[in-house]
Amino acid sequence: MKNLLIIVLILGLGSFSLTAQDDTKANDDIITINVKDLSGHEADYVGKEFYLTGIVDHVCKHGGKKAVLASDDGEVDFHVMAGNKISKFDRKLEGDEIKVLVTITEEHIDESYAIRWEEEVKKHHKSTDEEYKEDMKRIAKLRKRIEDTKEGYLTKYVIEGIDYEVVK
Repeated sequence: MKNLLIIVLILGLGSFSLTAQDDTKANDDIITINVKDLSGHEADYVGKEFYLTGIVDHVCKHGGKKAVLASDDGEVDFHVMAGNKISKFDRKLEGDEIKVLVTITEEHIDESYAIRWEEEVKKHHKSTDEEYKEDMKRIAKLRKRIEDTKEGYLTKYVIEGIDYEVVK
């Protein structure tokens, strides 16, 4: 009986070990793509988890909820929103290369989006602030682009960060 109990325990621990290895392997199967290679292919990755690598060009100073990841040459960048295990991005990350586990969702940008954005800008900035002026110019350009579409909206891809690590 004692030997049977030892065998059951060994089999149980062996099973746990195999499961842990399988989970690690599953994470290894997640693809890694850099910022430059993602550019123009966002629609291919909607709803999928993958690792995105890039240089942290900027972290939003209003709570760290957004980081801008750029390519090595600075030609391409994406905004990554903090989510899941990321409470916020630390501003000390600026200049570091990071690898972020992300998902992408697709949103339609229309006039109601422009109105909400404008309200947020007015809520967080004074009309004399340079950032306010720049955002208002961006909103005006956005409205023009929306007007020029036959659909009445633009497609926006939102990248949400699940977890990240600094690449050494």
